Amino acid sequence: LKIFKRNLPEEMRIIPLTPGGVLENVMWLMGTVPFSKALFRDPILIRKMFDRVGEVISFYCDLCSEDESVGAMSMGDDMGYKSGPMISPNLLRKYVFPWQKKCVDNAHKHGKPFILHSCGNLKLIMEDLIEYVGIDAKHSYEDNSYPIVEYKKLYGDRIAVLGGVDMDKLSRMPINEFKAYVKNIIKECAPGGGYALGCGNTVANYIKLENYLTMLKIGKKYGRYIY
Repeated sequence: LKIFKRNLPEEMRIIPLTPGGVLENVMWLMGTVPFSKALFRDPILIRKMFDRVGEVISFYCDLCSEDESVGAMSMGDDMGYKSGPMISPNLLRKYVFPWQKKCVDNAHKHGKPFILHSCGNLKLIMEDLIEYVGIDAKHSYEDNSYPIVEYKKLYGDRIAVLGGVDMDKLSRMPINEFKAYVKNIIKECAPGGGYALGCGNTVANYIKLENYLTMLKIGKKYGRYIY
């Protein structure tokens, strides 16, 4: 933060990202197969893993959020496939959401909003994320499974929806079709506020540069909120 602040424009703020998420870190440390087996064979180990990871990440959120240069806090915690959550919603409620909530609470107590990046179709747990965990914004959308236009209609009056320009279309869609596609996302998602144009996921090195720059140009021309 000290390094960033030396170079930060006066009206700009930093949005720190946690070093992985609550579920991600436990799965990475254990491996997906051993983790899946331990959920049923060794719940004591699973509890200890989540508690240790959760303590570290929630402390990080508290530490970052108290700094005046920070404008919001963000976490990347992929929890789903195209078809739904990676593990049972009840297991997420038992092990993951309480620590995610602690991270959100630590940001909120310093007056900072909390952004969740999570891949996957999370419709089964969106109410948990909004009402219990308390996220302020959601990122990562994919047109063939969980398009941002649909999520905006379902949840846009309660949280901000961010990004949503599909990675496949950024990579392969012909430019004229892509222009119309981006304009339609702005048309559908911008009304009522709470939308920021951007990629559906991380800006990958394989996307078509022409399409990416076109997305930015369209955003500057058609996507500006006037106050």
